[in-house]
Amino acid sequence: MTDPTDRILDVAREAGRSAAAVCRAVLGEAPAAPEAMAKLGKEPVTVADYGSQAVILRAVQAAFPEHGVIAEEGAEHLRENAGDHGSQQIVRLVGQTIGEEVSFDQVCSWIDHDGSGGSEFTWSIDPIDGTKGFLRRQQFAVAIGILRHGKPYAGVLACPNLPLDPADPNGAKGLLYFAADGRGAWREPIDGGETKAVKVSPHQAASDVRVLGSVESAHGDPALVKAVIEDLGLSGGMVRIDSQVKYAVVAHGGAEVYLRPRSKPEYRENIWDHTAGVIVTLEAGGRVTDLDGKDLDFSLGKKLAENRGVLATNGAVHQQVLESLRRVEAAKA
Repeated sequence: MTDPTDRILDVAREAGRSAAAVCRAVLGEAPAAPEAMAKLGKEPVTVADYGSQAVILRAVQAAFPEHGVIAEEGAEHLRENAGDHGSQQIVRLVGQTIGEEVSFDQVCSWIDHDGSGGSEFTWSIDPIDGTKGFLRRQQFAVAIGILRHGKPYAGVLACPNLPLDPADPNGAKGLLYFAADGRGAWREPIDGGETKAVKVSPHQAASDVRVLGSVESAHGDPALVKAVIEDLGLSGGMVRIDSQVKYAVVAHGGAEVYLRPRSKPEYRENIWDHTAGVIVTLEAGGRVTDLDGKDLDFSLGKKLAENRGVLATNGAVHQQVLESLRRVEAAKA
């Protein structure tokens, strides 16, 4: 069989760019003032979420109709929540992005495309990861992951608000990260430009190790993260960033540790929140496990049902963090 990797990456990258264009267009039409944005409630993110998923799955359906799909959104919720204004906006912006007239029913049919259950490939889609970051016009990601026989195989992270130059946070923004099994990890400007390989940082001295955390405290257990930092004496700094953008930052060497514990012991992660980020981090030379050191198992449906939390690192400090977690959690017990 011909190796499908190049074609899969081409489709996923183009879909990521199109989805980012929809998201940017929604923000471009939304009020700039936070209080005015707040008055609109969830409408902007509803339109962007579903518009993003529509253009992604339109591309998947056209190129790989036999591939399976696990995605976050469903059109029934859109029909119930978009309203007349939202429905008209999503049709207009999706049509504008793909360059053709579309109907609301067409958009809904793309959103609901789920492919075939018997394929070796399954696309794991999060059309907007980091909805509050999106609404704040800060960090969010379009996450397109591809599983092969239940394991992360390829992925794209489109990060519309990530600076092209980390040293110039006010400069041009918009990076697309992509990776595939055995192909390494790469990044390129969403709007076109040079493609560059990305590698995790080599730092392992406690004074150099930087830790990523979520902006929203409800997304984890900040006290546990702080305890690990203190236990290991990590003093490189802590940066709070929304969404799977954190995986991209670890992959390009902008931080060494992304620790995602959960405050509720029974909580299990959705696979679309991690598929793309995991393959990008692994191919950049990093390591990803759960908090117990187990590989993430993506073969059990929509949830990482057999895993507790997520730890992504540059690899060099991974075992140290796992050992710290054991000490800290034992002390709490």
